[in-house]
Amino acid sequence: MKGLQLPLGVQLPDTASFETYCAGPNGEAVAALRRALHSDAPPVLLLYGPSGTGKSHLLQALTRAGARARACAYLPLRELIAEGAAPGDTLDGIERAELACLDDVDAALARDGWPLALLRLLDALRARGGRAVVSAPAAPERLAPPLPDLRTRLAQAAVYGLKPLSDADRTTLLHERARARGLELPPDAARQLLQRLPRDPGSLVAALDRLDRALLSAQRKLTPAFVQQWLKDSAD
Repeated sequence: MKGLQLPLGVQLPDTASFETYCAGPNGEAVAALRRALHSDAPPVLLLYGPSGTGKSHLLQALTRAGARARACAYLPLRELIAEGAAPGDTLDGIERAELACLDDVDAALARDGWPLALLRLLDALRARGGRAVVSAPAAPERLAPPLPDLRTRLAQAAVYGLKPLSDADRTTLLHERARARGLELPPDAARQLLQRLPRDPGSLVAALDRLDRALLSAQRKLTPAFVQQWLKDSAD
């Protein structure tokens, strides 16, 4: 296995990078993920946090960064299992990766065959000198895998919890992502977006994409008045 391995139909977005992640209170976790690319990193790192804290973004960013120089794999387990993927077919060959990123590992813990397959994968990666980075909504002690040995492996992981961004961090994110599009976001417009939109980073960034397209279509400048009308039209 060379470079990047993705299940059929899975693509990593071009925007998934460490540079496009607003760390806010999660700087320590981001630094730990960057260290996961080095040989002295722990064999298993577990990243947990509520929805909207960027777990998938960070695992995808890590996979993209790592694949420049090593064999990496990214598996969105919740998505794959929802599509009926079997553990044998899905995990076959992943043990040869230097870095395997297993997103939403909790989705596999109550599925027949998956806990044992995950245990064998973690052990095989460690035996070959590889590393695994897994994500979950909760810390290891709250995941309760059905296999004692799998509970032990996850309990021994280096664990980092992600926290939601503050309003100041969300405002910073909006301004930075607007500038990346060549836009200067007025403070009043940023406040309107935060007040009227879902507050997780993914929703805010997606809204900026739609707003940018609306500006281009209308051939207008970005002003608080335009944002106010755009939000009203979007809600109707």
